[in-house]
Amino acid sequence: MKKVEQKIIEFIAHYNLINENDRLLVSFSGGPDSVFVLHFLSKYSRKYKIELTAVHFNHGLRGKEADGDEKFSVNFCNNLKIPIITKRIDVKGFAKKNKMSVEESARNLRYNELESVRKELNYNKVVTAHNQSDNTETVLLNISTGTGLNGFAGIPVKRGNIIRPLLCLTKKEIVDYLDLKGIKYRIDSSNLKSEYKRNYLRNKVIPLLKSNINPNLDNAIFRSSKILESSLPAIGKQIEKKSNESVSSRDGNLLVDIKLFETSAEGIIGDVLRKAFRKNYKYEFEFNDLRKLIRLSRQQKGKSVQLDKGLTALKESGFIQIEKSLTANNQLGVEVKVNSGATLFGKNIGIERIERPVSVMNKNKNVEFVSADKLSEMFILRKWNNGDKFIPLGMKNTKKVSDFLTDAKVPSSGKKNQLVLTNRNNIVWVVGLRIDNRYKINSQTKKIYKLWVQ
Repeated sequence: MKKVEQKIIEFIAHYNLINENDRLLVSFSGGPDSVFVLHFLSKYSRKYKIELTAVHFNHGLRGKEADGDEKFSVNFCNNLKIPIITKRIDVKGFAKKNKMSVEESARNLRYNELESVRKELNYNKVVTAHNQSDNTETVLLNISTGTGLNGFAGIPVKRGNIIRPLLCLTKKEIVDYLDLKGIKYRIDSSNLKSEYKRNYLRNKVIPLLKSNINPNLDNAIFRSSKILESSLPAIGKQIEKKSNESVSSRDGNLLVDIKLFETSAEGIIGDVLRKAFRKNYKYEFEFNDLRKLIRLSRQQKGKSVQLDKGLTALKESGFIQIEKSLTANNQLGVEVKVNSGATLFGKNIGIERIERPVSVMNKNKNVEFVSADKLSEMFILRKWNNGDKFIPLGMKNTKKVSDFLTDAKVPSSGKKNQLVLTNRNNIVWVVGLRIDNRYKINSQTKKIYKLWVQ
């Protein structure tokens, strides 16, 4: 037992995880890992001169069993004379609202709450009880589902205010220690089921790897992942440089320079895009997304692909534009393709590709002709929103749609249901009233669309 404790003490010193007078907030589930780390930190609190508080989360997923975990956690902390905060989080509701898995939702909620409590109590570090076996599962899961370099690096020993002092121990070492000491802990019955990917790896795959390939698999993968992790700062600088050169934003859309795909290795492209998508859309970019965008980068201008979470990628001249669809923005609208029509709020709208008309002079505001040279074949018909702007035909500067409607003496009832036809997030036509000046037909126009409403 002393050997296990010494192992952690040396690990903490090597990574400089704990300093004198640290105030540590410990994520405490009542399971063997969190019981071990809280017991250890309590035992050595005088050595490290630290202050401890535990936080327990009831995810509301396992009924009485979860309530039992909460009761056990409170009693365990009371016996150690360590303050404990209990919180109930609506994992299912969060998962449904954000279209996430239950696992991902639980993890996000826990970390968000831990950071909130840390700031509220003015603690400087958060302790989680991840161990080497967890790291093995994470690396194998990342490899099997497709990942960037960070995925191969596994669970970081330190990340911001979060420290993980048990990453030097395997699950077996932890459980053996507790059993030998007679220290009780809770078992989450959902971990015994192999319905989730991580559980399947833990219960089915990893035991086979250990019995047939390497019984010290956890330690081997941990060493390899930390070697790679030590190289990440240098790689990160290259990713940062590529990101600054290749990725920008405009009107809420992400613009990715085609040169990124032409001059960079696939791994670098993936990490640049993963970083950009996470920052701009809180979207976890995956390998399939990368392959879609690489293929799109080689296609002609005007082509597009659909990504998850309502994102569309459009090939432009020299770059790929990533934009959110209306459903992703919770706006009410319908898609209208060229040479088809759609109906919204009793209005029938049509778009046709035509040859150059004899005259584009048109007094009928229910019919308009626009230059399609800068337009895709997919339009969105929707109600106008506060803040919408366009450049009315004949003008040079943008004008709010609300001001335009007022100047056009549109009555309040008409304003309420006024429709706009958009393309690539720009208003092309305030339906029945005025087109945008950027899409007027001129002598250089090569492609024309006819727009009509009835």
